[in-house]
Amino acid sequence: MLHWYTQNASLVYSECFTGILRMLHWYTQNASLVYSECFTGILRILHWYTLNSELGTLHFTLSTLHSTLKNMLGRLRKKLNPELKTLNTITISRENILHNLKILRKLQPKSAFFPVLKSNAYGHGILPMLEILKGQNFPYLAVDSYPEYQLIHKHSDFNILLIGETLHENYHYFDFKRTAFAVATLGTLQTLAKLKKKIRIHLFLNTGMNREGFQSQDLAAVIACLQTNPQLELEGVMSHLHSADEEDMSSTQKQIASFKEQYKLLVEAGFEVKWKHIGASAGMFQLQDEFFTAWRPGIALYGYSPLGKQKESGLLPALRLTSTVISLQKLEIGEGVSYNQTWKASFPCSVATIPFGYYEGRMRKSSGKLSYSYHGKALPQLGTICMNLSSCLAEENMQIGDEIELISPEIGALNSIEEIAHHSETIPYEVLIRLDKGIRREIK
Repeated sequence: MLHWYTQNASLVYSECFTGILRMLHWYTQNASLVYSECFTGILRILHWYTLNSELGTLHFTLSTLHSTLKNMLGRLRKKLNPELKTLNTITISRENILHNLKILRKLQPKSAFFPVLKSNAYGHGILPMLEILKGQNFPYLAVDSYPEYQLIHKHSDFNILLIGETLHENYHYFDFKRTAFAVATLGTLQTLAKLKKKIRIHLFLNTGMNREGFQSQDLAAVIACLQTNPQLELEGVMSHLHSADEEDMSSTQKQIASFKEQYKLLVEAGFEVKWKHIGASAGMFQLQDEFFTAWRPGIALYGYSPLGKQKESGLLPALRLTSTVISLQKLEIGEGVSYNQTWKASFPCSVATIPFGYYEGRMRKSSGKLSYSYHGKALPQLGTICMNLSSCLAEENMQIGDEIELISPEIGALNSIEEIAHHSETIPYEVLIRLDKGIRREIK
């Protein structure tokens, strides 16, 4: 049988491949009915060839067959699940993110970075940021929650520092080889100790922020727990600055002094700590202290100055948001638009409506104060911002389907994040993280 097979391998292959093609042809006609069954069958065929490829030399290599099938399936998936164009799109500039990294590395050239990707990477999207940061050398990416950890663990090879809390029963689900934990309570430390596994921890010290963390009087119990549980590796000590964005650095210096005093207690107890980190973006611009071995860049990574000095920082905003005109309405003098008619026309005009409201991330309190951009021209936003819609003054030649820019990455633009934050009576951080996760993010 084997002799016959080796003499007729190309015939066997031809029949088999023809059968697969017929199956795929039938699949295209009936895809919605049998997607999983067909795909499983193809995988079984490929698995059989992998196990039995030594039985004969096929006319084409198995890798060619695999590649061909993979391409076919890719085309079929696109046919079944096409990537439709969207009405709202966020575009992230790879070039600007990498530029910002260079700026930050010049500020702190001797330190490691733990880029902060919490809150959906400050609204930019965790997955796009993983793609942009791929190949960069970071000891950790910092996140706040277990779902964020899951995304990064699944879609990248980066190690992860969980800086937020999670329910104690969740800890055993983590991959301890790739994860370290910020520990701010004795209860969390004891929970990790009970797992009896080698776990890296970063002790969170309360140096004056007074939200969380250990104070000096707590460290005796912490040290005792660590000494009786050698499987817990004290890899890092951390804190957070509350006023590093102010010109007066006296309170920041008090926090640093508190950090060093508490750290000294750990050293005296015999611990050697690799990572000491207290600063986020503002601290990176304001401090030069080689005592600290790592920094946690957040808002600055995405191109926004934590000090409010955008041009001087050299940072470049990376996010652009566009929407689409879905309606054009002609108004006469005295006619209004949207709820309660808070804006009424003082001249005959046209109003454009776009599918972007406070659900998508535009704050209602900013109604009537913002500007949108159409081919570089600023257009006033009109009337009350609705749940999923908002309106602006329309240009004479505007058409349904035209693109409207809602957020510009250009410094000083009327629809920049800083301007939007100002008119929304908030800070750029909040404007960014309010952007709906469902909006498509693309890398440019």
